[in-house]
This record gives sequence, C-alpha cells and structure tokens, in this order.
Amino acid sequence: MSNLLTNIGRRIKAAIYYSQEFTLWLPGMALLAMLGFVLIGALTPMTGDALAWLGELPVLCAYAAAALGAAWVIKKVYLHDVDSNEERELHAAARAGDAGARWVLMKDRLETFTCIVLTLAFFWPAR
Repeated sequence: MSNLLTNIGRRIKAAIYYSQEFTLWLPGMALLAMLGFVLIGALTPMTGDALAWLGELPVLCAYAAAALGAAWVIKKVYLHDVDSNEERELHAAARAGDAGARWVLMKDRLETFTCIVLTLAFFWPAR
C-alpha cells in the first residue's frame, strides 16, 4: 500500500512539473494581477465595472488554461507534434544550414500558433 501511494505521489509531482504553466504559473499570475489591482487600484476610486472585472479575472484565466490545454491536445492528437529529441536534432540541422529542418520548425510553430488562436476563439466568453 505504501508503495502504491509513493508511486501515485510521484506521478502527481511529475504531472504538476510537466504542466506547471497551468497548475502553477497561470493561477499565480491571476493572484498577482488581483493583488496588484487591489493595491494599485486602491489609488483610484473603484467602480462596479472594475470590481466585476476583478471577479471575472480568475474565470478568464480558467478559460485561457482550458484553451491552451485544448490546443495542446489538438496538436498532439491531430497534427505532427515534434518531440524534444527530434526538435533538438532539427535545431542542430537548421544551425548547420539545412533549409528543410528550418521549414519543419517554422511549420511546427505555425501549427501551434494556429491551434492556440483557434482554441482561444472557441473558448472566448460571449458578451
């Protein structure tokens, strides 16, 4: 039983480490934005719209996290996702002057950017 819990704990730590943009940085930035808004926003009179925006900020961050996660899943499942070793080889070949490797890297970045834009458009809250 102890070995099972240790294994589950290691897997949870690995998942948090590999997705720290969503599990650590995005909530941290939302917290810093709210803290900054409260501290700096207190210098000016706060209206109902400003308070509504402050309450809406964590929800918008959750939308952004969902959109980025969906973009990653789309890229991983439907498009050719270049793994780390292959990307290192492509960068080395591009530095050596291989135009094909440079094109594959540019195509990979364009695919990623397109997936992010499309999922952000899908997850954008309707007003």
